[in-house]
Amino acid sequence: MTDLPTIISIAALLAVAIALVVQQQQSRTAQAVDVRERHFELIKLMLDHPELDYNATERPPADERMTAIGMSLWVAHWNTLWHMGSLDEKALRFNLDDLFTKPEARDWWHKVGSGWSSKGSRKERKFIDIVTEECTSATTRAKKSAPSTPPAGRVESVKTA
Repeated sequence: MTDLPTIISIAALLAVAIALVVQQQQSRTAQAVDVRERHFELIKLMLDHPELDYNATERPPADERMTAIGMSLWVAHWNTLWHMGSLDEKALRFNLDDLFTKPEARDWWHKVGSGWSSKGSRKERKFIDIVTEECTSATTRAKKSAPSTPPAGRVESVKTA
């Protein structure tokens, strides 16, 4: 008879554990749905307002603030995915490589990168480090591929045969 309370306690503990596992799965599913909805809204926003799209080729020249807002939205989205474990380092670097092909994006990150996030977690610092590394790498590539121009005042002569 003394084993009955022990069995009931074990069964209750098991029921609580199962409920916690189910609740965790439901929470992850809700997060995934929220992220997909946010991604859809970002795409929709970019279609409705091309000036927010950092990759838009035809943009009026006076929209730097709107482009910066768009870049910030995308980096925040990738940050959320990073913290959820839904975006690995390889995918993050791929997205950042695309972002930093534009000089406006590199300039933006150089201005805001150090203060973009105030979170001190190890995972957040790693995210910021990766973004900064990719920006630096893109800046270096851009400098190497830029056509060299002769110094001012010096004219290259062309020989004709």
